[in-house]
Amino acid sequence: MLNHNKQFPEIVSPAGNLEKLKFAAIYGADAVYFGGSEHNLRAQSDNFSRQDIEEGVRFCHNHGAKAVFLLNSFLHEKEIEDAKRFIDGVRALPFNAVMVSDPGMMALVRDAGMTCDIHLSTQMSTLNHLAVRFWHKAGVSRIVLAREATVDEIRIIRDNTDAEIEVFVHGALCIAYSGRCLLSRYLTGRDANRGDCAQACRWRYSLVEESRPGEPLDIIEDRRGTEILSSKDLCLVGRIGAYMEAGVDAFKIEGRMKSVYYTANTTRIYRDAVRTAGTPEFEQRLPFYREELDLVSHRPYTDDLFNEFGNKCFSGIPYINRAMFLGYRSGSSPEGMPLIRTFNPVYRGETVEAIFPITDTITDRRFTVRDIIDADGVSVDMARPNSLYTIIFDAEMGDYAILRRRR
Repeated sequence: MLNHNKQFPEIVSPAGNLEKLKFAAIYGADAVYFGGSEHNLRAQSDNFSRQDIEEGVRFCHNHGAKAVFLLNSFLHEKEIEDAKRFIDGVRALPFNAVMVSDPGMMALVRDAGMTCDIHLSTQMSTLNHLAVRFWHKAGVSRIVLAREATVDEIRIIRDNTDAEIEVFVHGALCIAYSGRCLLSRYLTGRDANRGDCAQACRWRYSLVEESRPGEPLDIIEDRRGTEILSSKDLCLVGRIGAYMEAGVDAFKIEGRMKSVYYTANTTRIYRDAVRTAGTPEFEQRLPFYREELDLVSHRPYTDDLFNEFGNKCFSGIPYINRAMFLGYRSGSSPEGMPLIRTFNPVYRGETVEAIFPITDTITDRRFTVRDIIDADGVSVDMARPNSLYTIIFDAEMGDYAILRRRR
C-alpha cells in the first residue's frame, strides 16, 4: 500500500506552444516543459517567442505550476557563441528549472549566472545510481532517467541517491537507444539529435530482391507496407503505483507536437491516477483512465519497453484515432454564451462530448449544439475549423471545456 501522507509525484506536461502550456497548467500539470526558438530538441514544434516565454512562465506560476525551460540540444563548436547569446536573452526569467543534455550547455547556463535548478534530459541515457550520483554532484537536481530503466533499477537508484528522479510515463517511444538515432539524418539530412527528426522509423518499408527491381515484397501481409522500425507508444497508467513505490519523484508525458486536447487529457488522467494510486478508488477508475487515454491519438500502447510484442511476431503499428478534437471554450460572448475556438467542424444539432479538469470528481458530459453564431452575428449550420464562434448548447458549459466527437 502506498503512503499517501507523502507528497504525490509531479506530473510534468509538454507544451509546444503557449496555448498548450495554458491548458497543461489548467488541467493539472505540476510542471510544464517548453522551449524557445533555438537549442531545444523539437525544431518542428511551434516553440515560444520571447514574449511567449515570459507569458508562459507567468501563467505557470499563477496556476501553481513550475516552468521548465528546454536547452537540451547538443552543441557543435560553431554554435557555442550563438548559445551564449540566446541564454543571455533569457537568463533573467524566473524559470524553476532548465533542462540540458550537453554538459557544455550546462556550463553556459551556470556561466550566465542562472541560478534555477538544472534537470538532465533522458538523452544522456542515465541508467544507474553511479551515473545519477555523478550528475547530482555536478549540480543537477533532477535526472530524467533513460526510458530503458526498469522499475527494479529505479528502486536501486532511489535507495542509493538523493537526486530527484523523473521518468517518462506516456507517449511516443523510439527504436534507438534513448532517442539517439541517425536514420533520419541518413535518409533526409534532418538530424534527430538536433531536434529535427523526420520520423523515418515510422515510414512503411518493403523488401526488394536485387534481381527483381520494382517488385517490392511486403515484410508483413499488408498491402500498404509495414513500419518495421516503428515502436508502440508508452502507457504506464496501469503500473503507476509500482513506479511510485520505486521512488519516482516526477512522471513526464511526451508530446510537445501533439494537440491541446492530447496535452489536457493525458495531464488530467495521470494527475488523477497519481492521486488515487494504491487505493480502491484507483481500481474503480482504471477502466476510465484507459478509455480516456485510448481517446487521444496514439499508436498501440505498451507498458513494457523490453518486450512490447510479447515474444510474438511483429505486427503493424497503425495510428489510432478514436476521437476528433473539435475545439475548446476560450471565453464568453457579451451575452454570456460560450465562445468556442474550433479545430474541426462542429454542426448544429449534433451531440458532442466535453471534458474538464478532474478535481475529486469527473464532470465530463455530453452537450447538444442548439445554435452556432459566427463573428458577424449570423446563425450558421456549421462552425468551420480555425475560427471563433458563439455556440449555444442545451446546458450550461463550464470554463476550460475541451470538445470532441467520437469516431
